Amino acid sequence: MITFLAACNQTIRSDVMRFHQLPKPSGEKIVIIPMNPEYNSSLEFATYAALVGNALGSYGYVPADGAEPDLIVELEFGVDEGQRTIRRSAGMYSPLFYGGYYGGFYRPWSPYRNPYYFGGGHYRSPLYYGGMYDPFGYYPLGYQSRVQEYVSYNRHLKMVIKSNQEGAQNLYEGEVKSRGRNNNLNEVMPYMVQAFFANFPGESGSSESVAIQLPKD
Repeated sequence: MITFLAACNQTIRSDVMRFHQLPKPSGEKIVIIPMNPEYNSSLEFATYAALVGNALGSYGYVPADGAEPDLIVELEFGVDEGQRTIRRSAGMYSPLFYGGYYGGFYRPWSPYRNPYYFGGGHYRSPLYYGGMYDPFGYYPLGYQSRVQEYVSYNRHLKMVIKSNQEGAQNLYEGEVKSRGRNNNLNEVMPYMVQAFFANFPGESGSSESVAIQLPKD
C-alpha cells in the first residue's frame, strides 16, 4: 500500500519506485515533454516540468534550450476522484446532566518561464451524549459517539528518461505515489518531486518511503 501521511501537518511520507540503467550524468542536454500530448500547451504541465527540470539540473543535466537534446524526459501525473471514509468512535464523557441528551454539531514554486519545457505543456462530527446517573455515587456519567467523514485522494507522478534516438530503450522509469486529503496537485507536487529526487536515481528495482519535513507557518 502506497501511503502519504501528514503527522500534525509537519511530516509527509511518500513512496518512490524505480527501474533504470541510467549512466552517471555528464552534462547531457534534456527536454521534458508530457506522455499525454493533450498537455503540450498546458501551463500546469509546464509548472511541474520546471520542478522536475530544476531537480535534474542539480544532478548535472542541462536544458537543451532549443538545441538537439541528448535525452528525452517524459512526465505523466494525476489524482483520482477520492475515496470517502467514515470513522466512528465512542467513549465516556463526564459530567452530564441526568438523563441529558445533547446534539452538536505551496505554492512555493511559481515559475513563469520554464527552460526545461520543450514543444509547447469537517468534520461532520455530531456528538451524542446520553446522560446516565450513577446510583452508587454522585457522578453523572455519559457516552460520547463521534463520527468523522473525510475524502482521501491517490496522487502520482511518473517519469521516463530515454535517449533521443529512434527506437531507444528507456534508461529510467520511476514513479512516486502519495495518498492524502489534498487533491490540489499544484500544492502537493513540490513535495512529491522532492521525494522523487531524494535518492536519485536510486537502486534499480527498489522502492523506498521518503519523509519530507514541512516548513512551519
